[in-house]
Amino acid sequence: MPIARRLALAPPVLLEEMPDHPDLFDQYRFMLAAGMKRVRGGWEFEGQFYPDYLTVGGTALAIKRTALKYCKGVGLDIGAGYWPLPGSTAIDLVRGPGLARSLDDIAVASQDYAFSAHTLEHIADWRPVLASWVSKLKPGGYLFLYLPHPDCGLWHPRNPYMVQEHKWAPDPQVVSDHLSTIGLSIVDRDDGPDHFYSFFVCARKPA
Repeated sequence: MPIARRLALAPPVLLEEMPDHPDLFDQYRFMLAAGMKRVRGGWEFEGQFYPDYLTVGGTALAIKRTALKYCKGVGLDIGAGYWPLPGSTAIDLVRGPGLARSLDDIAVASQDYAFSAHTLEHIADWRPVLASWVSKLKPGGYLFLYLPHPDCGLWHPRNPYMVQEHKWAPDPQVVSDHLSTIGLSIVDRDDGPDHFYSFFVCARKPA
């Protein structure tokens, strides 16, 4: 039987129900339902265009080159998903290789670094959580945070697409000030937004 005929007879299958489907398939219907405007190559929200690559995942890849200047030795990628920072031990509550691990399994003061990309914005009470991440660092260890920029409407909690996921909109100054308040030294920072509509802060625990 010709393939076109077989496909015509097959029951319809939603793209997002296919095995190992790309994240993009999940996002498409959800973003339409949330009122996002579909345009060729991406989405429009509040008059701003956001390219499709922002909705696929893998944010660690966007900052990898910079992060690896500081993230050396034994370290964590917290909220790694399917794309952990190379050389890191992945930890994730939702998906990917980090599902097998909990932060509670990591000894205090045992890590040279803790890296996290687009995770902290999912946590409403983020300050004590951040303190628990810092507790895993050795003296002199690095904390590297890569976060969505507050000017990015796509990821802002006011966007119906993100209202259930993102609990707050991280601000570079707020994050940096808090890290300083808890005794870390800011060693590098880019307030962005970069090509991933994000910013980073890297801080060091006292030696």
